[in-house]
Amino acid sequence: TSDGIALLPEINVGMAVALEGGLIVPVIHDAETLGLSDLAVETTRLVAAARDSSLSLSELEGGTFSVTTLGMFGVDGFTPVINPPNTAILGVGRLREDVGWNDRGKPVRRTVLTLSLTWDHRAFDGAPAAQFAAEVRDFLEVGDFPG
Repeated sequence: TSDGIALLPEINVGMAVALEGGLIVPVIHDAETLGLSDLAVETTRLVAAARDSSLSLSELEGGTFSVTTLGMFGVDGFTPVINPPNTAILGVGRLREDVGWNDRGKPVRRTVLTLSLTWDHRAFDGAPAAQFAAEVRDFLEVGDFPG
């Protein structure tokens, strides 16, 4: 488009992988076509390839959205930085035990996770970003993942 923003037909998800020498972001291409188990297999494969320095150039290119986590460092929430040309990045905090309340006002143990979404306001405003974050939350709470 004239503003330099293109709506791409594919969903290629970059995932941040911390290495001793810095951060690398391998890309899961056509992520929308993969079921949850296939995503897990591809994620595991790409992380292993990143750690043994065997990623191909094509496995590092074409990301349209990224996911990063600091949960393994005990971080709950943070503000991830967008890696251009992506227009958004999802930050995932640690899983932690908490207390919630059931519909009878009684305390119940629950596991919680903080998600942080950063997006480029030149590409879209807060309403679609909030809808996306709510859908991710709903999938995580219900466990009914697409694909």
